[in-house]
Order: sequence, then C-alpha cells, then structure tokens
Amino acid sequence: MIALVPALLWLVAIFWAVLIIGITIQTGHVFTRRSKRPPVKPVAWTMVFMHVASFVMAILPFPVYALVADLMDARARRFYEAQALPAAILVIVLVLGEVAVMYMQARNAMESQMDEKLNNAKP
Repeated sequence: MIALVPALLWLVAIFWAVLIIGITIQTGHVFTRRSKRPPVKPVAWTMVFMHVASFVMAILPFPVYALVADLMDARARRFYEAQALPAAILVIVLVLGEVAVMYMQARNAMESQMDEKLNNAKP
C-alpha cells in the first residue's frame, strides 16, 4: 500500500494543476476575442496561492518516493524509476501552463482596465 503513496500524490498534483488552469481560463476569458470579452478582473491572490500550493504538490511525490523506496518491492521501484522523467516533465509543463494562463488573464484584465478608462475619458 505504501507503494501507491507517491503515485496518489502525483495524481492529486496533476488534478490540482489542471483545475487551476481551467479556473483561470474561465475567469480570465483567455480564449475570448477582445471585442467580445466581458470585463476581466486581475488574477486573484487566491489563485496565486493555489499556484504556489500546486508547485509544492508537484514536487512532493519525488521526495516521498525517495523516503519510501526502501519499503517497496523491486517491481514498484522499477516502475517509479522508469516513469520519473515523464512524470516530472508533465508536472513542469502543467505548472508552467498555470503561469502562462495567469499571465494571459492579467493581460486581459489590463486591457479591460484600459478600455474602461478610455471609455470614461471625456473628450
């Protein structure tokens, strides 16, 4: 049963990262054209803290594996060692994806603020 802990932690980290990306895409109207986009708010601090938590959760399975590897049988260790690089690459891509969509939401929020200021400006 201890052999499943790193994999379960990794799955939680993947789910968390995908959730953050999805929420940010939705709230930031990332794929909506500027002409049809409703006003966008800046990235909430809650999302920034969730991103930091996601980063920690993405790293966590690897040291946990190092701690419990001696308790696993040889087959489980071979599996984890074979899958470590692809797992790390996927986690890194997702964490960088979080940063990218948060940047896009921030850019959309800036454009919304500029549009609001320009529309309220008196000629």
